Amino acid sequence: MNRSIEQTLLSLLPTHNAELPQPLVDLAGSLLAQSRHRASTLKSDEEIARPYACAHLACDRLKISLNLPPIHPRPPVPPRIYKRLYNHLDNILPSSSTGVRSTSGRVRTPSAKLRESGISPGGSSLPSRATPNKDQSLAASRSPSTNKTGTPSKLGRPIGSVPHKRSTTGLPPWIRPSLGFLCKVLDDSKIGRTVVAGMESIVMPHGRTTSDEWVMGNLSSLLGSLYLYIWGSVSMPEGVDEARYVHVRKEIVETLNKARRTISIKGVDEGDAWEGWKEIHAADIDNAALRINRHGWLESDWAKSIEDLIQKDREDESGGEGNDDADNTQSGPAKRADIMFQDRYDFLSEHKRKEYAIWKDGIIGRIQDLERGADAMEVDS
Repeated sequence: MNRSIEQTLLSLLPTHNAELPQPLVDLAGSLLAQSRHRASTLKSDEEIARPYACAHLACDRLKISLNLPPIHPRPPVPPRIYKRLYNHLDNILPSSSTGVRSTSGRVRTPSAKLRESGISPGGSSLPSRATPNKDQSLAASRSPSTNKTGTPSKLGRPIGSVPHKRSTTGLPPWIRPSLGFLCKVLDDSKIGRTVVAGMESIVMPHGRTTSDEWVMGNLSSLLGSLYLYIWGSVSMPEGVDEARYVHVRKEIVETLNKARRTISIKGVDEGDAWEGWKEIHAADIDNAALRINRHGWLESDWAKSIEDLIQKDREDESGGEGNDDADNTQSGPAKRADIMFQDRYDFLSEHKRKEYAIWKDGIIGRIQDLERGADAMEVDS
């Protein structure tokens, strides 16, 4: 169980670059065990997120005493379900579980326990944040160019420039500005966060830079392919319109290549700002899509948020959520994360039937051609 808990904690703390504090791992495991006793009958979709919510609770309860880095939750279920589960577990699991009860009856918090052992939460025995180097320290004290009145000058920034903020996710500085430029040009900003989550999951799995040389050498095509996949899933959930798909792919390629010439990232050297970027073509997008499918990156937790985007898009089109039960009754079985009623498994859908009919006609035509060829050979002989 510890291995699974540690993986979950690392996904919640992507910027944590050292070994996880043992009190955090112990508390997450303790909360999970207590939740199975105090909340033994959860709904099936809530049960999926039980370990994740317990790990999230542990991070929230120890973030101050252990000086944890920022928490970035990406739950494996829709936000509405996860929020309800998190609040429920937070209410039923006692806050005293963040400490260890001693034989004298008093509660010892992790920080108190460490002090008694002669170790402070910020001491060398616990992971601490990296000490900034000279350049980082000087960068923090430098102020932007000012005019005579001391206010920041707005005259020196070229059109399209983006003030650089040091990434907390490990992604190269050009990723987010280029994605923002792409969303603006294609007028589809709602999928931006999901694309970033996908890039973080592939480039920085568990908060550490991937060792996959292909990924680091094809960041541009990876970004374009993820954008195209998520856009297609949301815009064409019933099936791909090939002409529209090809048109949008061409726009993505042109826009990403244009981003390099249009965007200037301030606060970082040109070489560092665009590290890993390279010009792409339509074939690069297709090759990246094959790589994504082959490695199963679309099966990770971040990809589950695509279903939320599709659902939100449908709600926007219908003018609101309406009655969930009524919608499910009219449209067939509910497509939840924990059941088999998913579009990819719906082999009797209208789209799948059309594909089968085309395939069948092609096979029958080939059989007829082979039979005619065999008859002709018999006549000649």
